[in-house]
Amino acid sequence: MIDLTLRADTEQALADALPWLRAADGWVLTGPPDARHDLDPIGALVRVDAVLDYDGNTVAPADIDTRCHANLLLADNHPDAAAILIAAAPFVVSVPIEKRRRVWA
Repeated sequence: MIDLTLRADTEQALADALPWLRAADGWVLTGPPDARHDLDPIGALVRVDAVLDYDGNTVAPADIDTRCHANLLLADNHPDAAAILIAAAPFVVSVPIEKRRRVWA
């Protein structure tokens, strides 16, 4: 299995690069058995949570990375693995597993 952490400036940029993982109604999270992939489209990430006072008022706002983030688990024998890896390359970021916000179960 190939485990990729992806980040793009916009969701559309990621969708344009990875049409194999996109359908008319949105992301293809997992496909039929022959698709051999799992996709976790995360979207924006909260880097630091907001700080609230006792009454729920914001003392310090959240720090949010508004770029589009996603995790992709791709089978080695995926029929389009080579093409997907080439298309995804500009969006792959190296995040150690212990630092990931969301991981595969």
